[in-house]
Amino acid sequence: MLIALEEHYAWNPPSSGNVVATWLQSHNPTAYQRLYDRGSLRLEQMDAAGIDFQILSLFDPGVQEDEDTARAVDNARRANDDLAETVRATPDRFGGFATLATQEPDAAAAELERAVEELGLVGGLINGHTRGRYLDDPAYLGLFECAQHLGVPIYLHPTTPHPAVMDAWFAPYVKDGLHLASWGFAAETGTHALRLIYSGLFDKFPRLQMILGHLGEMLPYAAYRLDRYYGLGGGDDGGQLAKRPSQYLCDNFHITTSGNFSPTTFACALEVMGPDRLMFSVDYPMDDNVDGAQFLRDLQVDDDVRRKIAGDNALGLFGDKIPRR
Repeated sequence: MLIALEEHYAWNPPSSGNVVATWLQSHNPTAYQRLYDRGSLRLEQMDAAGIDFQILSLFDPGVQEDEDTARAVDNARRANDDLAETVRATPDRFGGFATLATQEPDAAAAELERAVEELGLVGGLINGHTRGRYLDDPAYLGLFECAQHLGVPIYLHPTTPHPAVMDAWFAPYVKDGLHLASWGFAAETGTHALRLIYSGLFDKFPRLQMILGHLGEMLPYAAYRLDRYYGLGGGDDGGQLAKRPSQYLCDNFHITTSGNFSPTTFACALEVMGPDRLMFSVDYPMDDNVDGAQFLRDLQVDDDVRRKIAGDNALGLFGDKIPRR
C-alpha cells in the first residue's frame, strides 16, 4: 500500500490571495487546478503513480497569518468540516490533517480534539511559526498534551522564515527564492524542531510524535554535531535534557520523502533515523506523484525497507485511522 502524507489542497477564504497559488494561476494553470481539486483530477493523478491513499492538508499558511484571531479560529473549524466531507465522500482514498488556528493555543487544542474525535481526521498540521510565535512557547503545552492524549501526530510544515530572519539573511536574495524551498524553508523548520527538542517538550510528553517533511529538514545531516556540542553554550543551566538531541529526533519524529527525491540525502536519513521512521510523501501538487513514486521504486534498499517507507510505517503510526487494503 502506497500512502502519501504531505499532500496539499487550497480552500477559500484562507487560500484566497495566497502568493504561491496566485503565481501558479498565472504561470502554471495545471498545478493551480490540481491545488484546488479534491476529486477526479487528484484521484487520476494518484492512480497514475499507484498512490493508494493521500492525507490532505490545507495549503501553507492555512489560517495562521490571519491577524483576526476570532476569524482564524472560525475558518479553521470551517476548513476542517469541509475537509471531513471530502474524506467521508472517499474514505478509502483520502484522510486529513486538521487545520489549527495557533493564534489561540487553547482553541487550537480544542479544535484538534474535535477534528480527531468527531470528524475522524488523523492529526494536525501546523505551518511553522504563527506571525513570529514558535511552538516552544509554554502556551502550546496544552496542544501537545492533547496530541499525546489522542495518540495523533503533529506534522510540522515549513512556512516563510521569521520576519527578522528574512531581513537579516534573505532580503538581498528574495528574487532568487533563497528564503523558500531551496534553503529557507528547511532552515526555518529544522530550527523550529530543534527549539521544541531543546525546550524539553519531549521529556514532558515522551509519547508525542511529530512529522517532518523533505527528508528531515536537514536535521539527519546535522545529528552528529548537534549531539557533540549540545550544552556547550556557556550557561550554567544548559544541557538539562534527559537524552541527546538526536535521540529525540529518532524517538519522537518521523520524516517523509516529500519533495526531496535525492538518493544521497535519503541514504543519510536512513542511516540516522532507521527504516522505521521514514515515510513516503510527494508534496503534491508542487511536486509530481509519478516522480515521487518512481524515486521510491528506484531506491537501493531491501524490499522490506521499501514496504515500510511506502505504507507500513504510516499504518503503524496512524493505526485504524487509515483503512487497510
